[in-house]
Amino acid sequence: MKPLTLDYLEEVDFFILAINSHAKGYKLCWDINKKLNLNFVKNKYHKPEKTKNVEFSRFTSENKDLEIEYNLISNYSKGGYLLPKYKNIDYFLKIQNYFWEKEKEDFIGKLRQIPEILLTFEFDLDNINSLNPFIFCDKKN
Repeated sequence: MKPLTLDYLEEVDFFILAINSHAKGYKLCWDINKKLNLNFVKNKYHKPEKTKNVEFSRFTSENKDLEIEYNLISNYSKGGYLLPKYKNIDYFLKIQNYFWEKEKEDFIGKLRQIPEILLTFEFDLDNINSLNPFIFCDKKN
């Protein structure tokens, strides 16, 4: 099966939060789960398209009622960075199908209350050349 590449997306249905934390991914997820009543679980490693032998740890959580999907992805692996231009960011939290501005601000505010999180902010997707690092090709059964 030949992979397809999207050159242009008219509308992005997700936003990204950048997170700085010295905590390991599993510990950070545990803290986020506790604070925000989510259920992050370890997922298969994320292997972005056009990279060789580079994989990034990934944790996912879903709210099936609201159809919101959360993915916490490490920006660092032994093979390099997911976004090399942003080496100062430890994790990216991709939140898909979440469009309510007030709730978004409340969500970010709760994340900032977690002691393990040193800094979090909304990542400007216009600053990157491609959304491919944040596209996952999970097969749903």
